Amino acid sequence: MTEVNWPERYGAWAIIAGGSEGIGRAFAERLAARGLNLILLARSTDKLADAAEACRRYPGITVVTAAIDLTAPELPQRLAEIGEGRQIGLVVYNAGAVHGASLLLDEPFEKAMGLIRLNCVGPLTFVREFAPAMVSRGRGAIILVSSLSGLAGSGYIAGYAAAKAYENALAESLWIELGQSGVDVLGLVSGATDTPAMARSGMRWGGDDTATGFVPMDPFAVADEGLANLGNGPLVVAGAANKAAAAALRGEDRAQIVVGMSAAASGLYGLAPLMVPAGHGAE
Repeated sequence: MTEVNWPERYGAWAIIAGGSEGIGRAFAERLAARGLNLILLARSTDKLADAAEACRRYPGITVVTAAIDLTAPELPQRLAEIGEGRQIGLVVYNAGAVHGASLLLDEPFEKAMGLIRLNCVGPLTFVREFAPAMVSRGRGAIILVSSLSGLAGSGYIAGYAAAKAYENALAESLWIELGQSGVDVLGLVSGATDTPAMARSGMRWGGDDTATGFVPMDPFAVADEGLANLGNGPLVVAGAANKAAAAALRGEDRAQIVVGMSAAASGLYGLAPLMVPAGHGAE
């Protein structure tokens, strides 16, 4: 099989939202190894500096960083400034939300709105900024990193699941729309992954929690699967266990799916299981 020349196939630069840690940093290091210059975006300047240093060990790679809030109203203007004069051929949108878990009505309204801005408005803004040039050139790629949570509704993470469902549908839609012009689009569906953002969200790995059966993926394994399947969209689920879980969802009654996803969420966060609504046949 012929090895892909990534700068030639997609363009000289990749921009990675959420590129300072976790899956985003894994993408950054893997793309640097493939010869792409990088623009890394995140809020923490210190973490960005660490990620940039790790990527600069690859010869000939230029790494630019910018501390940026992906939910800020000035995001379109910031992206235009950052991308000016650079041929951005690959966009990775990897928004690592520290979403936590609680009932929707127990959360501040602003928390749900923040998830919408991060997971819906954010990727749409990146697409509108960078995709037109890709279409004009007839080459490029967009990876939207989503979540198994976006495949079904779930108690305790209602806002997060709904926002990620938008991201999945956006990736599927762009796969066929932009694919007409030679642009690869992939929705990369990650499951439980051992990232700092998930740890800060309150997910519990190891100890007594091993009884839940959740074994987190390594961020580099998620990134590797995404890059290996970039031309195989619209959606790819990372990890064999997650693929099996996603396949099982397709054949279930929707009520059973929501109950199962809610049980998974309560297990991951150590919360009380939610009961099936009274009078419903799901068990």
